[in-house]
Amino acid sequence: MDITGILVLVGFLLFFGGMLYFAITSTRKEAEQKKQNAQSLGFSPVEADAKLTDEIAALYRRPGVQTRYELRNVSRRIIPDGEMYLFDLVDTSGEDDSWTEKQAVAIISPHLNMPPFNLFPKADQKYAISGLANKVLEWGMSFVGTPIEFSEYPEFASRYIVSSNEATDWVRGYFDQHLAGYFSRTKMFMLHAAGNIFTFSEMGTKLSDGDPSVISQRVHNALDVFRALQK
Repeated sequence: MDITGILVLVGFLLFFGGMLYFAITSTRKEAEQKKQNAQSLGFSPVEADAKLTDEIAALYRRPGVQTRYELRNVSRRIIPDGEMYLFDLVDTSGEDDSWTEKQAVAIISPHLNMPPFNLFPKADQKYAISGLANKVLEWGMSFVGTPIEFSEYPEFASRYIVSSNEATDWVRGYFDQHLAGYFSRTKMFMLHAAGNIFTFSEMGTKLSDGDPSVISQRVHNALDVFRALQK
């Protein structure tokens, strides 16, 4: 190999090494920031065991799709009526990892008895393309469960779409006037729920800047939802 080829090879290795170092450093910095944010809110870092991973992953799995999930950057906090977690949910099924959730909240409590359901926000009706966007959302939700109509609660139905893989009558009954009214006063909430556990996040929330107030508000909202879901 001549000197030019050697220099090109060395340059490539240096560039690749630099990119790898930057990626590792950024990941470590982000993980440390998440840990500090969680600790400031009374959470303690924990290693997610198989039971917790299975309980949370089960809320996100789609029928007929084999998906491998991992929990990362997990922190735990005891609350009077159960346990609360901050977590990243990572889909490791493909060649590259895909983040399904970043610092979402999970609450597990014996005071919860919920049917399996997913709740996603609809596009704001004030936008011209909201009708098309909501039809696409409904189509996408059909792959994770059967969309459920709530025509008796038009304000709620205009803000959210709810789907379930089973027990649609139970879901429809669970979202009574009180619960539908509660969610009618919220925006952009996302929930995955079943039994004694639910996860909470919001669409459009930016967590990349590490602002602790964003996580603080998310935890506050999750606790508020927890109170509404108890029946």
